[in-house]
Amino acid sequence: MVRDLGLLALRVIVGGLFVAHGYPKLFGGQGRRVSPALVRFLGSGFVQAVERGSPSGFAPAVERLGLPEPMVFAWLVSCLEFVGGIMLAIGWLTRVTAFLLAIEMTVAIVKVHWRHGLIGQGGFEFPLSMLGSCLALIGAGPGRLSVDGSNDH
Repeated sequence: MVRDLGLLALRVIVGGLFVAHGYPKLFGGQGRRVSPALVRFLGSGFVQAVERGSPSGFAPAVERLGLPEPMVFAWLVSCLEFVGGIMLAIGWLTRVTAFLLAIEMTVAIVKVHWRHGLIGQGGFEFPLSMLGSCLALIGAGPGRLSVDGSNDH
């Protein structure tokens, strides 16, 4: 039971972080308001991300990375982070979702964060920890306290 509680905590925390990063990319945009309760919990950085967000707002950053079809990738990443975060949190298709998010974090580390080093502004410590968490979920599975729980062996 301790293992299952640990995996539940890992899934909810990591999934929640992906949701918090995917929400602005998917639903943000100029003029979008964030409730004061969310501002208190998620911080002013979330407000800024929502104001700059939306797939069309994210696409230029994707284009600067040299990825083909920036708008397609912007939608893909936005949906993957938001929907994939929810799927991790509830433990549904956990290994597949964690695998896709691990690929995304690897690309983020290599294409965006590596040049800044491990620690500091723009560093890769956060995406690396998310990558490690996804790899742990791929290896361990979601645990019994999940939608996938009956399939966890």
